[in-house]
Amino acid sequence: MLNELELLEIREAENFMYQEIDENEDKSRFKICNLEQANWAFRKIRAFKKQIEENEKLAKAEIERIQNWLKKENEKIQKSIEFFESLIGEYLIEQRKVDPKFKLSTPYGKATFRKQQLKWEYEEDKLVEWLESMGLNEMIRVVKEPIKNEVKKLAAQIKEGQVITEDGLIIEGVKVIEQPEKLVIEIND
Repeated sequence: MLNELELLEIREAENFMYQEIDENEDKSRFKICNLEQANWAFRKIRAFKKQIEENEKLAKAEIERIQNWLKKENEKIQKSIEFFESLIGEYLIEQRKVDPKFKLSTPYGKATFRKQQLKWEYEEDKLVEWLESMGLNEMIRVVKEPIKNEVKKLAAQIKEGQVITEDGLIIEGVKVIEQPEKLVIEIND
């Protein structure tokens, strides 16, 4: 929870930002010119980040509460659906005893039985071991992928986005993209 000092930081920052917007329509905007002003800005950022954390914590709790409610409500409804589906299934079984090709069809729905495909379950380690022992290696897939850290070690130089080895060979399949510097601001707690 935000303490009084952090709340004060946020109110002060908001007042400052609104004042800057109003006053600087014709003037130049505020700039940080010394260490004290930078420290002041860090305090504002820290307070705002804490406010974001609190908002996310509150939202997470509310989302979790709503998801629990939704799950309970849908479980009740699903039980009702399953009850009526079982009644329809029992009716269909009885009718198929009389007519094996019976299909149930009404303006609100249809019901019939369909054969399903066989379901295969694999214990992959055991299966691979068995296939190898039987000499059926063609039934085993081997995944090939480059070891990227090792590929980086081959680089002697980078020129126009291409990686060149010590022997002057261009490594195909690799493109190096230069990135601009990124501003990193760390706020201490």
